[in-house]
Amino acid sequence: MRSPEVDKQIEEAIKFLVFVIHKSGKNPKPVILHSIRVGLNLYILGYDKDIVIAAILHDVIEDTNTKIEEVKSKFGSKVAKLVEANSFDDSIADRTERYKENFERCRKAGKDALIIKAADFFDNADYYNLASTNELANWLLEKLKYFIDNSKKELKDEALYREVVKKYMGIAKT
Repeated sequence: MRSPEVDKQIEEAIKFLVFVIHKSGKNPKPVILHSIRVGLNLYILGYDKDIVIAAILHDVIEDTNTKIEEVKSKFGSKVAKLVEANSFDDSIADRTERYKENFERCRKAGKDALIIKAADFFDNADYYNLASTNELANWLLEKLKYFIDNSKKELKDEALYREVVKKYMGIAKT
C-alpha cells in the first residue's frame, strides 16, 4: 500500500480536511486531529488508500459546509460513498435513531464503511470519560455496544474490531 504516490494522495486529503474545517468548521471539538488519527490508524494497519482517505474525511460532511459532490470530484466515487455512509443525517432529530440509520447506511455501503466506523469508535472511545453527564456517557457506551453487536458478522475477523471490543470492555468495567 505505501508508496510516494499513495502518501501524496493521503496528504491531499489531510490538506483538504484542514482547509474545509478552517473555512466552515461547525464542531468545537478537535476534529482535525481526530480525523487524522482515524485515517492514520487504518494506514498503519495496511488498509487501502481509499479507505484511509475516506476515514480522514469521514466528518467533513457533518462538521463543515462541504457537499458530497465536492468530495467525489476531488477524491473519487468510492471515497465519496464511504464518507457519505459515515455521515449522520441531521434531519433525524432523535440521536439514537440517527445513529441506527447511520449504522445501517454503513452496513449497506459494505465492510469498508464499517471499518471506518470501527476506527472512528476506536479513537472516540478514549474520550468517553470526558462526557459532560452520566446520561451522555451511558448513551455513548450503548452506541458502541450496538456497533459491536451489529457489526460482528462483517468485522469479526478484523484486528481493529477486536481492539474496539477490548476498548469497550475496559470502559464498561469502570
